[in-house]
Amino acid sequence: MKTIQLWILALVLTISSSTALTSCSKDDNYVPRPEQPLVLKGEAAVAWTKAHLDSLVDVYMASCGNLLDPDMTRDLLQCIGYTRLNVFDYREAGWVIDSVVLVRLMERAVEANNKTILFTMGMYGCGKTTSINNNPELKKLVEEAGVVSEGAYNNVKYFDGVVEDMDKKGFVSSLIYVYNDAETGYTNCMERLISSNRAVTCEAYISVFPQFQGRVEYIEEHHPDMPFYCIDNNHNNGGKRVSNEEAKQWDYTMTEDLQQKIYAIKQSYIESGRLTLEQIAALQ
Repeated sequence: MKTIQLWILALVLTISSSTALTSCSKDDNYVPRPEQPLVLKGEAAVAWTKAHLDSLVDVYMASCGNLLDPDMTRDLLQCIGYTRLNVFDYREAGWVIDSVVLVRLMERAVEANNKTILFTMGMYGCGKTTSINNNPELKKLVEEAGVVSEGAYNNVKYFDGVVEDMDKKGFVSSLIYVYNDAETGYTNCMERLISSNRAVTCEAYISVFPQFQGRVEYIEEHHPDMPFYCIDNNHNNGGKRVSNEEAKQWDYTMTEDLQQKIYAIKQSYIESGRLTLEQIAALQ
């Protein structure tokens, strides 16, 4: 529901036809709709985002609750050409929004005397939301956290930096980490492509999956005081809470055989007729 609300709110964030970089006053929560659709990418998208940052963040904060979700913040850029199939063109612009949203969410948490931040981590398509919802204790943690930062966090050094920054600001961090096997995870990505237009290429999936190998040991070593919850959603089993020792057995090996199976999954969806031409193109 939040995603739908955010998409509707984002529709008002279009710009006047006179210029692509019209600035917004701090009192404005919208920009006039252009007469012609406007497409801005890369650096131009970043410049437009910075020029309209206050309005974009205000729209997001109106319906996000305690959640920072990069997929949702990037949806605000649909008015300049983002389709969810062209993430690369709008990634940096999305990061600009994310950085300010995080600050605003932290301010909201401080006002509520709730200086806690909960991170979710796991490979694309692992089933984080479903797994958390199937574990009442963890679902409650998400609902009660001052800030929830949703993401894959495949770059563990970036994760370290964010946690360190939160520590300096007096926030207490915790982590929910979800696993799924590679074939099921990529199948979930393909289903998500059909349902929500979010594409993950085989190449990206194959490249990122092994980066999670040894992640449990790494978190234990570098963040020993952080509350850490592991969920095994292998084969979409619904999400079973497991110990850290059990989670250390999760296999992120990407063999040649497994790579071929993932490519075969993509091809089966292409041949199924369930994908649009635009979705197929985004997978190439």
